[in-house]
Amino acid sequence: MPTLEQIAYDAGGRALADQESLVGGIRQRTGTLLAAHALVASFLGSTTLQSRGLSPFCWFALATLLQGLIVAAVLLGPWRLRFAVDVRTIYDLLYSQATAEGPTGTLSWLAEAGFIYQSLVEENATRVRRLSWLSGALATLMVCQTLAWLTALLIP
Repeated sequence: MPTLEQIAYDAGGRALADQESLVGGIRQRTGTLLAAHALVASFLGSTTLQSRGLSPFCWFALATLLQGLIVAAVLLGPWRLRFAVDVRTIYDLLYSQATAEGPTGTLSWLAEAGFIYQSLVEENATRVRRLSWLSGALATLMVCQTLAWLTALLIP
């Protein structure tokens, strides 16, 4: 049966791994949405511009394309996120505590390592929320661009 300290350590490690996975997923979706933006602009945009010329809906579609490119660049940029702790640092921080607890068999040093992981999760939290919000904004811009091209194509 796992101890409370082991549970705390595992929970901290899992939270950090989950956060890293979330950021990886956001960046992967960004590439997909960027490709979708390009395809929509290429096919619908070129068809609309050739058949209808520049209309207010076309300008709106172009503006959403530009905004989408900017958001994608921000999402793919080098965000300062940390998903790993330097092993030497953990060892140096917790060695004396682990040595002192050795004879008693307590593992509060293990829980402390989990708290270190949790502090990284908290340190990254604001940036990860921003990434998540921007990812949603990029998807919304993609839908708006598509609807604007379709509207410009359908309305004389």
